[in-house]
Amino acid sequence: MQIQNLTIQRIIFHEVHKRLDDRRPLPPTYGDHVIQLNQDATDALRDRIVTAAGSQSQSMDMTIARFGADSSVAIAQDLLAAQDGDEFVDVSRRVADRLSDAQQSRGIPGGVLAVFVGRSGLPARPMVGFIKAELHGGFRRAENLTVEYLRSLFMTPQTKLYKIGLFAHDGGGVRSLPAGWAATVYDSNMSATNRDGAARYFFEGFLGLELPKSSARMTRIFWEGTSKFIRAVDVSEERRTDLLTGLYTYLRVDQAPNVEVATFANTYLEPNLRDDYRAFMGNEGFPQNAIAKDLSELAGKLKRRRVRFSRDVQLTGSPEAFSDLVTIETIPAGEMVAEDGGGAPELAGETWTRITIRDRIRDQE
Repeated sequence: MQIQNLTIQRIIFHEVHKRLDDRRPLPPTYGDHVIQLNQDATDALRDRIVTAAGSQSQSMDMTIARFGADSSVAIAQDLLAAQDGDEFVDVSRRVADRLSDAQQSRGIPGGVLAVFVGRSGLPARPMVGFIKAELHGGFRRAENLTVEYLRSLFMTPQTKLYKIGLFAHDGGGVRSLPAGWAATVYDSNMSATNRDGAARYFFEGFLGLELPKSSARMTRIFWEGTSKFIRAVDVSEERRTDLLTGLYTYLRVDQAPNVEVATFANTYLEPNLRDDYRAFMGNEGFPQNAIAKDLSELAGKLKRRRVRFSRDVQLTGSPEAFSDLVTIETIPAGEMVAEDGGGAPELAGETWTRITIRDRIRDQE
């Protein structure tokens, strides 16, 4: 969502609280009137919103999944339709109630909730924003170079302790929700390679949004789900290594434009594992149909394969090298010693690993 020429027409602040020790919610502390910000405060707030929404690594357009009568997008529509300040105040309190209900864990801090309506874009279109900002302390330089400590600062340039949900309307007439609405979320915990870092209570529980099913995201879900299945399945470590190498090969080496559960299962898994794998991937949120392969969210993860052993020993290399040059076998330790010409009963039950690299040593450090 591109935000240009943002103007804020009405804004109100409420406070939501951390849950009690017994996890019962405290009712929000409601603001009782629309706030008139001075020009400096308006400019600063607008700059925070525009900068956050423009951060491609920490903001993301999302899909509106819940749009019932008391959903956040329905409340946004009611806020736009409010005829006066008193009606706007009453409707905005429903936003505070929704956020308080969504914060079900005691680990979620309270904070200030800003609710605003405005316009943005060229031509200007209606926009509704919800900002949750955590409170923090800080120092302010006062007169004569004295210092004053303030305990309730929020949304300062130096802190990222806030989350923003924006609902933009296309300016058309009233239609069945969510037609005409688009949503985006800013969360400092989100990154370009970890969209799931966004706080789920905020974008899902509070705003009623879900992460979009982009090809890059679905490819990452495929990689994460398949890796999880391989690490959990009851096979030997030698076979597990082969399967993980197969996963890297399937994603990085194979030139097929799509990823598909059935194709991976039929190519790399034993017949007795295939049904379990299909069911597992369904539970992970990956469909049975083919998805266009997009490795943009996995670029860093797929560059190197790494096998770790105890006592700080590890083997690393490209997926291609593992596939072409490396063989890893799990063997009983006693057999290895016996091959060297002697028995070792004290090693009975221990497992060692034999690594064969079809290449000579090029360099050592």
